[in-house]
Amino acid sequence: MKSRAAALAVLSAAGLTLLAIFFTGGSLAAAVAPAFLLVVLYLAFRAPLRTCVAALMFLALIADAPQDNPMAGLWHSPLYGIGQLLCNNWSNTFGISALSFSGLDFFTVLLLARAAFEGGAAPTASALRSALARFFAAVIGLGLLGFASGGAVGNAYWQVRQLIFIPVFAWLLTAALRSDDHLLLGRIVVAAALVKTSVGLFFHFAIAGPRGLHPPFLTTHSDTMLFCLAITIVFVRFLEQPDLRGLRRCLWIIPLVLSAVWLNNRRIAWVGLFGAFLAVWQLSPWSRVKRKLVLVGLFAIPFASLYVAAGWGSSAPAFKPVASIRTLVATKDGTRASDSSTLSRQIENFNLAQTMRRHPLGTGLGTPYDEVVKGPDISKSFALYRYIPHNSVLWLMTAGGPLGFFLLWSLFVVGIYLAARAYRSATLPVERMAALSALCAQLLFLVQAWGDMGTQNWSTTWLVAAALAVSGRLAVDTGAWPSVHSPTATPSPAAC
Repeated sequence: MKSRAAALAVLSAAGLTLLAIFFTGGSLAAAVAPAFLLVVLYLAFRAPLRTCVAALMFLALIADAPQDNPMAGLWHSPLYGIGQLLCNNWSNTFGISALSFSGLDFFTVLLLARAAFEGGAAPTASALRSALARFFAAVIGLGLLGFASGGAVGNAYWQVRQLIFIPVFAWLLTAALRSDDHLLLGRIVVAAALVKTSVGLFFHFAIAGPRGLHPPFLTTHSDTMLFCLAITIVFVRFLEQPDLRGLRRCLWIIPLVLSAVWLNNRRIAWVGLFGAFLAVWQLSPWSRVKRKLVLVGLFAIPFASLYVAAGWGSSAPAFKPVASIRTLVATKDGTRASDSSTLSRQIENFNLAQTMRRHPLGTGLGTPYDEVVKGPDISKSFALYRYIPHNSVLWLMTAGGPLGFFLLWSLFVVGIYLAARAYRSATLPVERMAALSALCAQLLFLVQAWGDMGTQNWSTTWLVAAALAVSGRLAVDTGAWPSVHSPTATPSPAAC
């Protein structure tokens, strides 16, 4: 029986290969796709669900998504092929127009179907499950509102291409992972950051440098959140468990990933790192490590002040962090420093504010913002710039109005609140590390959404979904919030 099934599978793959070659004119990618898909389907149904979901998340984090323009288009790393397979629509990857979906679409639906078939909803906080459902319903409602107002279906699709997957990935992770898989998720994030850092540094020193290339960023804009979260996780691990192993990790992982942050040249990264550090510092109790860090910080203040003073007016690469801070806070004639990037963001934010004033109840999806003031013309490189602005927060306020924005953004308020409660209620170091890291991940996502289209990337979507899943599970495990399976339970006194 097994031999017959194997023979049927091989014959089916061979037949599909011939059809793919015929309809695509001999495309190599289309020719190998059926055999590859057969292997993937076998693994997806035979391997444990948690292994499949963890592997899909790791691959999505390390993939060089073509739409993110990795390495500014100057070089395609080996990770670019993963990005084509997972992040691109297969109609483009394999040249078959009927395959108008991406690998992530396909594998996510497959794993969701398997999770539903295996049954057994995992325990999670009732507040989070409700917030996820409201988020999903709000996106659908805003789509209907936009269509009723004459919005374009195609543009609405690209506006929420990744956004709609936040609750989907969160549900999938909640169903697939065990309550003790918090360390697994942390390792996935740190490992992915190290992979992207290694590839980025190879590009910088082995490809760009020898060729005299000067790319505006190292890997992609969306890797900012991955790098910052990996640094945060390693730091939180040492803060909660100050042992020699944690110190060694801090001494080699943090400087290495920081070098990628430095070369990636994203101002928002320093804002995110500062926000995450501030959250960790305020929430964590005083300990021997924190006291030593205070002493080191006091000792470093004079040197840091001299560094900032020396680099305030410099454009040298050694003062990139100072330049980033300067363009964020410095003013000239009452206006923020007017480099081209900052000026275009100011114009974009002003236009979003004016659109909100004209449409106080929201515009819905599929509609552009009103271009009251004409900014730099980027229509040739980014035709949807009026539909997908850099500031995702203001855009969602514009599209959703007060009610829509509340239904969407309350998800992250609930997630951060649950993570904070779980942290206060946790008794084990691993639970405290997971709760604090999940809280910081959501803060980093909000920072990325505010400054650099954080809702438009697959990696940021996976990271915030994982943070939400961890927050909901930990809130139940620590007794900080009742599960959907125990509606009569009450939060523990320690969480209050």
